[in-house]
Amino acid sequence: MTETETSSRRTSPELRQQKPVIVGFDGSDDARRAVQWASRYAAAAGLRLVVAHCWVWPLFTQNLGPVPNVEDSGLQREAEKTVAEGLALAQQTEPDIHADVQLVAGFPSEVLSRLSTEASLVVTGTRGLGGFTGLLVGSVSLHLAASASCPIAVIRDEHLGQGDVLVGVDGSPESDRAVPVAVDLARMQKARLQILHVRPYGRNVSTRLEDPETDPVIQQAMGLLPDDGDLTLSAASLSDPSVPGVIVHHARGTACVVLGAKGRNTVGARLGSAVHAVLHHAKGNVIVVR
Repeated sequence: MTETETSSRRTSPELRQQKPVIVGFDGSDDARRAVQWASRYAAAAGLRLVVAHCWVWPLFTQNLGPVPNVEDSGLQREAEKTVAEGLALAQQTEPDIHADVQLVAGFPSEVLSRLSTEASLVVTGTRGLGGFTGLLVGSVSLHLAASASCPIAVIRDEHLGQGDVLVGVDGSPESDRAVPVAVDLARMQKARLQILHVRPYGRNVSTRLEDPETDPVIQQAMGLLPDDGDLTLSAASLSDPSVPGVIVHHARGTACVVLGAKGRNTVGARLGSAVHAVLHHAKGNVIVVR
């Protein structure tokens, strides 16, 4: 297996000590949107960006090129051109960004999951070149949401800050970890933070509004907010037969939905059913926090 890394510009030791934002790139339209969003996020957060391209050919053949008498040819050269395209797009999106590339042999879901141990955030598109037409979320994004060691951003809209940031809470440890991520994103985008708690309710009963001031889950989330008071926020507490349906409904028009990977009632699973449904059906960007 071969692995290479090159730097697009010299970065300070302080910047290199911080965990970077890693974005997967395979040349697809979805991956291009992910690179653009990740570039804007990394620039706003003051973090280094790593554009990672995973290629499988070294696992199956040693004939990586070049082809005799054919200039600029071969499987390795094609992989190098793909990752260079991703880097160029990042620099075009944010000219002052500090960005590196990684070309790593292996399957994308496994490689990006491994790289997540070294990242502050891993960013993917909804589907890559290997995805089936019609699928709303590809297998790589779902695998990362269930297995990554850091938060995962699944990107449909390349713009960073258009609309509120919505965080769904349920009192679970993953939910508690999602709140600070949502706070940082809202501050970065100068956006309002919406805190939403949805409790499952009888299927023959319509949505019921609750008082957020008496909802212990909402109050637990509010206790995780910073004390400086520079956030604009709202809170809603509801009961409904479909938890993911309410989240998807409230997510319309928001810049991003932030969720814990699984809830309090999820036993054994690495990804909760509500998160799975939101990843498939939300129209905008979703960040999953483990």
